[in-house]
Amino acid sequence: MLRRISVAVASAAVLAISALPVSAAGASTTHKLSFPSHSGISDSGTYVKTSKGVKLTVCATQTTGSVAAVAAVAVATNASGSKSADLGAVAMGKGDKICRTNTLKYTGHLKTYIFFINNKGVKSYKSGYKKIY
Repeated sequence: MLRRISVAVASAAVLAISALPVSAAGASTTHKLSFPSHSGISDSGTYVKTSKGVKLTVCATQTTGSVAAVAAVAVATNASGSKSADLGAVAMGKGDKICRTNTLKYTGHLKTYIFFINNKGVKSYKSGYKKIY
């Protein structure tokens, strides 16, 4: 009888540990990226810090036909800002949605921005940076 109780207690403990949220188990949490707001683009993304850097997913959807392309970009830098790497998604054509995922090695700071390319292939708009962390 005592053996059955101890097995039941052990089973309940294993079940309770496996039911913990990922953040409580020590793993990194996925966060949403935010981008500067502008009409003509719908953008989204996520990031999670890992042992190898920051894993990013960046998506851009073109919602206007008045430009040739729209882009959403995330920039990761080292702590001093002297080194950087970026990941961008470029959508070309109204309704086009593009997503890209990659891990960037710098984790000191993360910021985002957007830009548009006009029908002559010239950058017609670039937002300021939006600080994520």
